[in-house]
Amino acid sequence: MTRARDLPSSVIDQASAWAVRMAGEAASEADYLALEAWLAQSPLHAAAFTEAEGLLAALDEDRAALDAAVVRSVPTSLPGLSRGPATKRGGARLWRWAGGGLAAAAAVVAAIAVAPSLLDRPEVFVTAPGEQRTVILADGSTIAMNGASRLSVRLTSGERLVEMGPAEAAFDVARDPERPFRVIVGESRVEVLGTAFAIRRDDATTRVAVSRGVVRVSDLQNPARNVRLTRGQAVARADDDDALHVTAAPQDAAGWRTGRLVYEDRPLSEVIADLNRAYRTPIRAVDGAGDVRFTGVLVLDDQPATVRRLETFVPVVAARTDGAIELRPR
Repeated sequence: MTRARDLPSSVIDQASAWAVRMAGEAASEADYLALEAWLAQSPLHAAAFTEAEGLLAALDEDRAALDAAVVRSVPTSLPGLSRGPATKRGGARLWRWAGGGLAAAAAVVAAIAVAPSLLDRPEVFVTAPGEQRTVILADGSTIAMNGASRLSVRLTSGERLVEMGPAEAAFDVARDPERPFRVIVGESRVEVLGTAFAIRRDDATTRVAVSRGVVRVSDLQNPARNVRLTRGQAVARADDDDALHVTAAPQDAAGWRTGRLVYEDRPLSEVIADLNRAYRTPIRAVDGAGDVRFTGVLVLDDQPATVRRLETFVPVVAARTDGAIELRPR
């Protein structure tokens, strides 16, 4: 999907101006015809206009965010924004922008289109199974996401906050002592100032491994219960267990980034969870196969080859059924 920030600034400016004009009470039939002609000129125009309309509606629903956006985005030399009585257009509640404030209103929408953090709203990133993605944040930090992962990022003047659902990601955090970098994951909070680390979040377990710097992992409900990790250390925490178990970091904790998964006496259920991030066809363990222990290195090339290696390394047999691969004890 085309995002506004990926569009030429001239297109963003034009789309923002159109969105503000069409939201006003003075919009005429001639305006509608002119808008249709502008939209027909390029698919990029339609993409930009759709996002500008959505941002304008979001601003209208959140007046506090609107006031903050005006302060941060509109130069003092621009005419002020004026909001009169609410009006209805196409079922959406829109404020009437005074004629003198149209340029300022368009400037707000255009600014937020390319910098949505002005609204202090999180940006959500998702990867499908088999997809890897590297996200570069505005502060210079990077997040490498493994497949089947979801997280949201909120950058504010006081902190940098990531919230992780079921996901696996490696972080390289730009140092900024004035804005701590925090990750909320499961029942834990991870806090850093500048470091590199990896987090794996399964259904009810969180693991953090540090490759550079220092992080603190604490209990969400009781921050006094925490551990500090340095390079080469890791912590594992189950949601139903208050304990934070510190160990040596697994060899190549983010090996998925280079296509290698390393295990030492791990249950096959954990291996399968990793493979289900790497490949689109799901793998299931049946008849107790998930309890089989595995030690070794798996190279992630094509899925059939990886499954054949598992059949060689551990006493399981694979069979395709119902759009999935089932592993059973041999």
